[in-house]
Parts: sequence; structure tokens; C-alpha cells
Amino acid sequence: MRISIGRMLCWFGCLSSACAFAADVVTVVDVTGRTTTDAILREWSADQVIVQGESVVRTPVEDLLSVSFGHRPVPMVGGDPLVILANGDRLVLRSVSILDDVLTAIWHKIPSRPALKLPLETVAAIVFDLPAIGDDRQRLYAELQNLPAGEDMVLLANGDRVQGEFERLDGAFVQIKTAAGPLKLDRSRVRAIRMNPELTSPPKVPGRRLTLSLRDGSRVTLRSIELSDHELKCQTLAKLIFQIPTDECLACRVYGSHVIPLADREPAQVTFVPYLSHQWPLVRNANVLGGPLSIRGTEYSTGLGVHSRSVVTYDLQPTDREFRVTVGIDDAAGGAGSVRFGIELDGQRKWESLELNGRSPPVEVPPIKLQGAAKLMLIVDYGAGADIADYANWCDAVIVRE
Repeated sequence: MRISIGRMLCWFGCLSSACAFAADVVTVVDVTGRTTTDAILREWSADQVIVQGESVVRTPVEDLLSVSFGHRPVPMVGGDPLVILANGDRLVLRSVSILDDVLTAIWHKIPSRPALKLPLETVAAIVFDLPAIGDDRQRLYAELQNLPAGEDMVLLANGDRVQGEFERLDGAFVQIKTAAGPLKLDRSRVRAIRMNPELTSPPKVPGRRLTLSLRDGSRVTLRSIELSDHELKCQTLAKLIFQIPTDECLACRVYGSHVIPLADREPAQVTFVPYLSHQWPLVRNANVLGGPLSIRGTEYSTGLGVHSRSVVTYDLQPTDREFRVTVGIDDAAGGAGSVRFGIELDGQRKWESLELNGRSPPVEVPPIKLQGAAKLMLIVDYGAGADIADYANWCDAVIVRE
């Protein structure tokens, strides 16, 4: 069979085009539930996202629920560094230096990217060496979350702590001013630094924001995103601008006038019935231990961490249309735990799960219609294992509004 040169060039052109856009194949979900899969991302501006599948679909950013890139995550391992921001964002960055109240850090797994300069007042903690074992990692997250305020704290690799006023970080040393005087520590001995939360100042959260998850495990809250030549130009809440290749992106969720994270609202009532005597608090945007919300290796940027038996009640507004959530037992339980989740509107049961344990996959709850209801109740009940390791998560818990 003879093939013309023109037709061959046409075929090669199509192949080249497909390769050029291979990294930009996305799935887009809007607030109505409309899902566009396997579409080419053509535009992402401050106002709209345009994708092309069987047809061109234009979606205003304020009407987006999520954009997923479908790439595989790169697991974090022992020794990876981390910067935790005051608003809960986590960036897999290697901290280089702190000078004049500015942290200079480079992307640990994307070293070709320019260094970031973060105002120190926006930094909650710096981790130099993540533990290799998941349970140890969870304990470190919880420790950083629950250390007493009032001073900076340096956590050493041998388990010791040094408290005082942080002074300097460079390639070789961490310097802190203690009650006994200045102390210079070899940074190879330091596991983490927790900044005094009384001096941190997270940027004000705008009405509309985007949460971008990256393949390396980073998660950052943004004011805006723009697409340019297979890179996303991102502006953080602190108005820091950086660019990230689309093939390093996992997913983006959008919150604003139509999609409200439940964690942004104050509960009308929180009822906790301990199995014995230990009291467990409601934790926003983290598991009940203070670590990231994680179910079977997937982390979630927003939600609630609770323990059995708990009932969390929210007052609903007339414009609240539906409730969406994914539930499960957090990875911090190490496979243990056993609970049943339930959702009620005005005292009437609308959904309940089977008994779930720490090995059960996450369960995506069908959208719960809210029109005409006054109260939303989230219930976590004991399972067969009493309350042992019942670290229950309400992940991606959002209210979609008119």
C-alpha cells in the first residue's frame, strides 16, 4: 500500500500534537456534578477553565469542584524534608537558609525549579528528616501540632528538645537562643523546628481559593492559577508566585461562593461519648491526632478528624444545596479501628455505612440533598472493636450552595 508524504506528515503532526498535550489530560468536575473525563486542558485563567474532549467545555472557575491530572503520586520516604505553613499547607522543600526573617528553600524532588522565599511568619514548622515508618511520621506530625506555645522548639534526632528563640539557619547549623545563652546545633542532629505559633501569621483566606496537590506530596493553597506552556503559574495566599509543570500536578480543588469546606463553619454542637474516659476533640483539616487526613495512602486537604462515638451538628442555611464527603479510618490507625458512619438531616437518617476498619478503602458518600433541612448531623458510632484506634475521617467534606 502506497502512502502519500502529505498523509504521513499529517499523521506525524497528529502524533506530535498528542504527545505535546499528553501531560495535560484532565478530568473536570463542576458543582452540578457534570464530569468531563480524558479531556485536553486548553486554558486555565483567573476566570475559566477550558478543556476539549468530544466537544469544548468552558467552566467558570467559581463553578469548579475539582480538576484531576491523573498522575501517580511519588511516595514520601524517610529522610524527605518538609515545610509546614501556618495555614496547614505542606511543601516538600529542602530548607537552605533563614536570613532576615525569610526562609529560602528548594523543591526537594523537583530541583530544577527556582528556590522559594517564604516569609518566616507564615512558616509553622520545618522538618529536615521525615521518619521512614508511617507511625513514627504520624507521631512527629502530632508532636509538632501539640507542642506548647510561647517559644520556638528544636526537635533533635535523639528525641531531645531545645526551646528558646530561633536565630539562624544555614547549610551547617541551627542557632537558637536559650535561657542559658546562644546554642549552635549541627543541623545533621536536628529533625525539625517548630516555630512559636504565637508569632506566626497565616495570610487572610480569600473568598475563593484553590488547593493544589502535587505528585511529591506537597499541598498548597492558592489565590489563582494560570496555564502557560504546560506549566501552572500559581499565586499563594501570601502572594508568592511560582510555576510548576503540569506533569507534577495531581489535582486541584476549588472553594468559594458555591463550594464551602465544612471545616470553615462553626459546628452548632459537638457531642462526644467516650467508651471509657478519654476525651477526643474535633480537629479541622487534620486527623484526630493532628496529622494529615489520609485514607489508604490518599491524603485530603480538608475535612474533619473525629473519634467514636461522636455527633457533630451544623446549622444549615437556605442556600445550602447538597453535602459531599468521603469517609474512612485514618492511616494513623495502622489498620486497626472499627466504626460506622451515619448522616442525618433534622434527626432522620439519610445514609449510613457498613462497619469500616483501618483496612477498608475510602467510601465516597452519594451527594446528600439539603434543601428544606435545618440541621446536618455527622455521626461516628462504635464498631466491633470498641473504640480502639477509631480515628475516623470526614474527608473532602463540602457543602455545595446555590
